[in-house]
Amino acid sequence: MSAERDLIEVIDLAYEAILDGELWPLVLHKLADGAGAAQVAMPSFDWRANVFATVAPRFDPDLLAAYAEYWAFKEPLVPRAAARPLGEVYVLENLISREEFAATPVFNEWWKQAGCGLAAMGANLVSEDRFSALVCLFNTPGRDELSGDQSRFFHAVLPHLMRAVRIHRQLRELEMKEAAGIGKFDSLAQAAILADAGARVIFANSAGKALLDAGDGLCIRDGRLSTCSDPDALHRLIASCARALLTVDGAGGDLKAPRAPPRSPLDLTVIPLRSKTRLWGFPWMGSGSPVALVSVTDHDLDQYRRTVRLRRRFDLTTAEAAFAREILKGDGRKAAARRCGISDATAKSHLSSIFEKTGTHRQAELVRYLLDAADGKKA
Repeated sequence: MSAERDLIEVIDLAYEAILDGELWPLVLHKLADGAGAAQVAMPSFDWRANVFATVAPRFDPDLLAAYAEYWAFKEPLVPRAAARPLGEVYVLENLISREEFAATPVFNEWWKQAGCGLAAMGANLVSEDRFSALVCLFNTPGRDELSGDQSRFFHAVLPHLMRAVRIHRQLRELEMKEAAGIGKFDSLAQAAILADAGARVIFANSAGKALLDAGDGLCIRDGRLSTCSDPDALHRLIASCARALLTVDGAGGDLKAPRAPPRSPLDLTVIPLRSKTRLWGFPWMGSGSPVALVSVTDHDLDQYRRTVRLRRRFDLTTAEAAFAREILKGDGRKAAARRCGISDATAKSHLSSIFEKTGTHRQAELVRYLLDAADGKKA
């Protein structure tokens, strides 16, 4: 009767954790207690960005940090476990012989220190596109056999854990769409791109698609968002946003993407996506979910837009609009003339015509007036 109560308690908590993420550590505590196991964890491994994350309430935090830093993508069990069918329960011997694993550095230098012995079982909760999340139980070193009761309890809980995780992820995706404001996002004039931990593009607004189609400075390379000059730099910034889901600071950053002359570089800003509802910080959320917003400033395009606005607003000629745009920099007529490659006499003629069409009389007055007009404000 006690085992049945334990089972019902774990299942009820798992479904409550769908809406209250802070309950997941308690779910794992109850799972380990009900199964009579010493240790329990729900880790994930993202080989696209080498990101490891876990909910493991009984593990020493320093040992977990050491595992994440060194062992996560080096130990032999992880890729073998990831290859198992979704929801299939496996034990250590299904992945590697006990003798072979007992001789590995990871077992002797980490597993035993973490209180994990050779009696272990697990199952994949998520398995897709080089990303896996699993749940696993461990007996203490020296208690090297899994009992029938342990196996039955784990098998009974597993379908409910899988369902709870699946619903949690579905809610997460809905929350992501709301948080990102996809509708408003697409209407932005500035290029903006959502990327997942592996730098795959989840969504790009119209301006972002145009930049990617042009392939000048920013492109898709091997399925990943990349700068054409140094793809690894952008990948590192995006990957840092994935790690930021479990930390507070140090994610994202700024980057320049050079383009062929005479075009100016693109300015990229990588920002970690944040959530108000705390559905983000769980290991099974990483796959295919946007973790970073990449906003792109194209100074050449901004200058072009300003020129078009000025030309349309005041019925300027193309040459006058280009000169007016340079006047906005505020360093005088002669400097603007040099940048436009025209004589001072031509500059005076343009300026006189611009004064007449805008109804202004002094250069300082003209600059203030044009700045409002060029930025789309009502002059």
